[in-house]
Amino acid sequence: MSEGAVVSRKPSAGSVGVEPWRGPKSLTGGGFHEGSVVANRVGLQLARILVMNVDFVRRRPLVAPELRPYVEAFHRDGAFTIEDFLPADVFAQVRAEAEAAYEAGLFKSEVVEDNSVIEESFKVKKARDQFPVTWKQVAKNERLSALAAAVTHVPEVAGLTVEVSYMHKSADAPPPSRLAGTNYIHADVHYPSSKAWLLLDEVDEHNGAFVFAKGSQRLTAARLAYEYDASVRVAKSKRDGTLRTTIPYGFVRKPTERQLRRMGIRETALGGGPNTLVVASVMGFHRRGEFDEGRWRKQLQITFGDRPKKNED
Repeated sequence: MSEGAVVSRKPSAGSVGVEPWRGPKSLTGGGFHEGSVVANRVGLQLARILVMNVDFVRRRPLVAPELRPYVEAFHRDGAFTIEDFLPADVFAQVRAEAEAAYEAGLFKSEVVEDNSVIEESFKVKKARDQFPVTWKQVAKNERLSALAAAVTHVPEVAGLTVEVSYMHKSADAPPPSRLAGTNYIHADVHYPSSKAWLLLDEVDEHNGAFVFAKGSQRLTAARLAYEYDASVRVAKSKRDGTLRTTIPYGFVRKPTERQLRRMGIRETALGGGPNTLVVASVMGFHRRGEFDEGRWRKQLQITFGDRPKKNED
């Protein structure tokens, strides 16, 4: 999908945004994988999955007609793109604000994988005065807020968190400070949760395009079998003290080849030109694409605030 959508709905005064996930905190809180080896062997992760996914379906709100094609694509594929999301003049200002902040040295720098990719980022909220257009036209964008509410199954979202993110591969990259494992095929969570990325430059298979397995956000018997196995693996790694220290989290929970076949995982690179908006369910399987040395990936990462508080990381 590449056409835009006109949204006239305005958030109401006093909006509280996403409603809390309904259910016991032991089942609706925490991170992706929680609990001991024993707890997960008896099905803790499966119970958490079922409670949150049933709640997500039950809270589905009415969707404005102009948003239905996007929501239908989201439910079917788990991801979609919209080209030329912002007016051209607005996008030019947004990109200029990002470049100015980068040149001013505001970004924090980190290496979190063993692939020599340097990640540099800055949260717009920390310096609204330096991102006036980005704050108004992205973080407070009514069209984007309505789209976020539609795919997260809430009447309206309280706010969007926007982070400017620059990445590039360098032979001079320092050793990783931690091991996240985002370059391995993985899911972020076990329940429907979404993110968006506004591309500031051309992104393709040579500069870290978002790689997504369409349809993998659906809850199937094969997905449940994977989740059961992964929850035990992660619990063992936590117990042994190897998780995120000597072994990346993404690698610990990485599906086996047999699990990938059973879940029907087929990877697709979701890139595009400048001003393309990519929206995806991070319950679906995805990974960061490969980088050619010297190529940059510049984007705005947008989160919708649709996770329980304890799940934000």
